[in-house]
Amino acid sequence: MPQRKNQNKAPVKILLLAKQSGQTSFSSLTAVKKALGTTKVGHTGTLDSFADGLLVVLSGKLTHLVPHITAFDKEYLALVQFGTETDTLDPTGNVVDTGAYPSEETLRSVLPRFIGQIEQVPPAFSAIHVGGKRASDILRSGKNVEIPARKITVYDIQIKEFSGKYALLKIVCSKGTYIRALARDIALACGTVAHLAALRRTRVGSFLLNDAAGVSELPPFTIESLTSAKMEFDKESRFTSEFLSEIVRTSKDFTPEVASLCGLDVASLAPDCIEDFVHGRPLKKSALSLLDKSGETEKEIAVYYPEGDFAGLVRRSGSRYSYGFVVERDKKAFDFTIYSWDQILNGKFSAEWKNKGTALSIGSFDGPHLGHKKIFSKCLEKSNLIPGIVTFTRPLSALKHPDEYPGDITTLSSRLEYFKALGFAFVLLIDFSGDFCKTEGSEFLKVLIEKMGLTFLSEGFDFHCGYQGAFTVPLIREFCDARHVEFSVTEPILYQNERIASRRIREEIQKGMLGRVFDMLGHPFEIDCSGLSWSEQRENNWISARVGENQILPPDGEYPVKIKLSAESSETSAAGQFAFAHTFKTACKLENGNLRLPLSDGSLPGLVRTIEFCNQSGIK
Repeated sequence: MPQRKNQNKAPVKILLLAKQSGQTSFSSLTAVKKALGTTKVGHTGTLDSFADGLLVVLSGKLTHLVPHITAFDKEYLALVQFGTETDTLDPTGNVVDTGAYPSEETLRSVLPRFIGQIEQVPPAFSAIHVGGKRASDILRSGKNVEIPARKITVYDIQIKEFSGKYALLKIVCSKGTYIRALARDIALACGTVAHLAALRRTRVGSFLLNDAAGVSELPPFTIESLTSAKMEFDKESRFTSEFLSEIVRTSKDFTPEVASLCGLDVASLAPDCIEDFVHGRPLKKSALSLLDKSGETEKEIAVYYPEGDFAGLVRRSGSRYSYGFVVERDKKAFDFTIYSWDQILNGKFSAEWKNKGTALSIGSFDGPHLGHKKIFSKCLEKSNLIPGIVTFTRPLSALKHPDEYPGDITTLSSRLEYFKALGFAFVLLIDFSGDFCKTEGSEFLKVLIEKMGLTFLSEGFDFHCGYQGAFTVPLIREFCDARHVEFSVTEPILYQNERIASRRIREEIQKGMLGRVFDMLGHPFEIDCSGLSWSEQRENNWISARVGENQILPPDGEYPVKIKLSAESSETSAAGQFAFAHTFKTACKLENGNLRLPLSDGSLPGLVRTIEFCNQSGIK
């Protein structure tokens, strides 16, 4: 039995398709489904089977946008045949009335009546529902049907050609306009009858037929070409390899440029808010950085991951945001890799990534805090480059001043997990000891350029590197300019009129000022419990563990915390991150470097993954 396709993995694409006459809008999508390998496809705005022209096609989760694009204004070329009216008002129906041909002067005189907002009665043979049934189905059953008039807007009508019997019109109109009914009403105003002999849609919103796959197969749309031979409507689908290849080639990702064409605002998702976004958690104001601002308070916003991939749609209503839909992040974009300095020197870095070019940031990044995240975002925004981090096994301040160093804000394993979750492809992990600490800054950066394809470097305003930190920002800028490496320097983020820094955060942790720590990190302070050895005392109903000597702790006391438990045997999820069995709130006691937690059925020793401190000071 063939396996059912996973529609959650359907390609998220937008395609302009030139529908042929003789095909329904639905059947014309068959080739698209075949070419893209998915059944999750939708078109925006039906074209009658006798008509041809532009269909805007969406696949995957973009089908949620079908109603949005359907609402766009549209442009048509319409061939009106005067003198005969059919029951369907198109060439597929039976003639029900005849009349004279109008003069061009008469036609021109009546057209202004149909420009602006007008009342239109849709054709009886249509998909409009009356009493829960299609009007066309009611008619075919032998019953009469009355369809009420509704308001539409016609922005412009131009006569492109005229021959007495035929008029070729260019019509720009709103959603819901029936060109068949417009031809009927124009003829009536001219004192005669008519039907729509041919129709071509040339534009939907900002999308043009000339950019559509298969447009070269459409015949010329002129009175001569449309009337020189009997008009027959080919009902055969197109499955040639050339056409399928054209569909694949012209289908596009939903880029910010395409989103703007769709009338959407565009926003970049902050790296530290990715996890909240993909899990549908409430959106913080800082989560979205609007790239394309309309100024409207009621607006739909296309959201993009830092690396530029489409993330989904949110709706803004005043200052409130709500989810439209979320597109799963492509976790297969990179195989997250950790390199050592020796591997880089020995040419073990990915040749593919080196050739494409890398966007790097260098630092200890203990925290990481909001200032770091601003620096990271510059790398992740370089969608044409491979993003990576160069960091160290311990923060440099711990190595340079071990007697004064109070401990790490985050463990190395937590930082590596964080870099992977943000979307970085790799980490160069350096043991800052031995001969490496004597490396000159210029030599260090030369290796990154020659061995790793360094093309873009993002750092803070006070960054320095190399032996004794002598290679400072002005020297680095001069070095990069000479080697055509783009160097981005980020100004610090201030908190309470002082710049955010890892040193400052450590000081606040030692004071127990965890609310301030939260504000500077952008998330709660956590203790990484992976690898801790827990002991149980069931008679006292608690478990305890000694925290690793490298982790900084708040002052002794009792704290409100949130405990995250990993799945049994520390199994990981498909994304390579721990699959949390559940999370619960409790109290945690700190005493002389020991953690104490209440013993419960869930908090079994060995399954405590992290302890997240609530945003308040300790309770003594």
